[in-house]
Amino acid sequence: MFVYDLFFYLKPEFEDYLITDYLCSLSGNNQIIFETINISGTDNMRIVRVTVPYEDSLDEKYYDIYTKEALQRLSPHLTKPIEKKYVGDDFTYSDDVATGKDAEHYVLCIHPHLRDMSPVCCGHCRGNIPYYLLPTLSVETVTELTSWETNYAAYDKLFYVTGIGEISAHKMLSNMSSRLNQKGLSVCRKLESELKKPVYYYLYRFYGKQPSKCPICGNDWKQNEDDLFDYKCDRCKIVADKTVNE
Repeated sequence: MFVYDLFFYLKPEFEDYLITDYLCSLSGNNQIIFETINISGTDNMRIVRVTVPYEDSLDEKYYDIYTKEALQRLSPHLTKPIEKKYVGDDFTYSDDVATGKDAEHYVLCIHPHLRDMSPVCCGHCRGNIPYYLLPTLSVETVTELTSWETNYAAYDKLFYVTGIGEISAHKMLSNMSSRLNQKGLSVCRKLESELKKPVYYYLYRFYGKQPSKCPICGNDWKQNEDDLFDYKCDRCKIVADKTVNE
C-alpha cells in the first residue's frame, strides 16, 4: 500500500464537509483506506494524508457513481484540480491486499484490522480485494453484503473486546447454523451470480476444534498442510482454519 498527500486549493467561504463527502466516497469504493484521516491546512488550502491500496488507486477511472457525484459537488469550490504527492510506502498491511485479477474463486472473510476494506478475498492469497477492482455489484447485493458485514463485525468485536458476551458471540461466529453464518452463505450465493466465480464462506472458530467433517454435508474437508486453508468443502463452498487447540 502507499501513502499520498492530497492538496485542495479552496475558494472563499468553502465548506469542509465537501472534502469529507469526497473522502467518504473514496473510502466506500476502497480507493483509500479510511481508518483515521487528518485534515489540516490554512484558510485557502487543505492537506489530507491518505493510504491507498495501489499506486493508481486514486485514478478517476475507478470512481463509482457516488465518488463522481461528490467530486462534481466539490470541484466548483476549488481554484484548481486536486493535487496528490507521493509520501512513501505503507508496510502495515501491504501483504493483505490483492487485485484478485487471477483468482479462480473468492472467499467472503472480514479482515481483522482493515475493517473498511471489502470482505471479498482472493481465493489464492487471502488478500482482501478493494471494491473498485471488483465487477460492479447491484445495489441489492451491496445492501445485503453491508448488512451482513455490520452484524459480523459487531459479534467479532463482542468476542474480542468483552468478557461478558464472549461465549455467546463465539457461538454465533463458529456455528454454521447460526443466523449470522446462514446470512453469510446467502450473501455468497448472491455475490457468485454477479461476480461470475465461486464464492466460499469463511467459518471462524477460535476455541475447541473444527469438526472432522464438513458441518453442512458431512463430507471430509480437512486439507493438506501446505494448502491455503486447513479445511475446505468444495460442495458446500466453505473454508476454515485450525483453532488454537489443534
